[in-house]
Amino acid sequence: MRQHLTEPWGIVAAGLLGGLGAAVTGALAPAGLLVGVPVGLGVAGVVYAVRVGLGVLTDSGTRPSPASESDPRLPVPPRGSDAERWLRRAERAVDTLRRQTESPRDQTLRGQIGDVDDQAAGVLADLRRFAGEVTLLEQTIATIPGERLRHDHTAIQRGLPGLPAGPLREERERALRAVADQLEVARRLADARETLLARMQSAALGLEGLVTRVAELLALHATTGGGMLTTTRLAELTGDLEGMRAGLAEVERLSRTALGYDVGGLPPTS
Repeated sequence: MRQHLTEPWGIVAAGLLGGLGAAVTGALAPAGLLVGVPVGLGVAGVVYAVRVGLGVLTDSGTRPSPASESDPRLPVPPRGSDAERWLRRAERAVDTLRRQTESPRDQTLRGQIGDVDDQAAGVLADLRRFAGEVTLLEQTIATIPGERLRHDHTAIQRGLPGLPAGPLREERERALRAVADQLEVARRLADARETLLARMQSAALGLEGLVTRVAELLALHATTGGGMLTTTRLAELTGDLEGMRAGLAEVERLSRTALGYDVGGLPPTS
């Protein structure tokens, strides 16, 4: 709803049709603009409301849910979680980019910036997988009793110096190693979660930045008629998107390497 309320094309269409209605009514009515202005405002309000309503209904009916496009082996991030929040922001940015790439009347420009939309969709697919992996890590971390393990580790370590060499000390040392191994696993899981979340944040903010830069590109093309400057800006955008996807793949690889195994048994990312 917020997206469509601030969508510029809906506001422009409402303003134009409202102004046209005011002009026609003012010309035909005896009272002139005294009648035309209210009629124009009414027409603009109706057009704006219809445009927003149709936009919301179209999005809700055709836009796939994150769960339908994510890996079925990964859980869906719960509402309100950090992963869900950054995924939603990335989705909104990609939706806006899609509308921007479909807006130019110049078919050549539409074909050129269509690659931006396709690559942004690829970034979003990566982020959906990231959100599932973060959620899986959080679910796994929740099963590890960290507080109890830290208490056990401290208690066993405190009692070791007073034990003489022998079977009892060996068993206590074995128990200490077992607890330490569990704590190390919990640490690696937490580090991997934070790394993936940080990359999700960076990518979502990068997509939001692309929205602004594509708007600038469209305005530049409209005012200058295209040319080398538009081509250069477009190459910068596609290059940034390629770098974003490469960065996502690298972070995922590093996270899985740090864990020492693939998250959820998933195949490594190429």
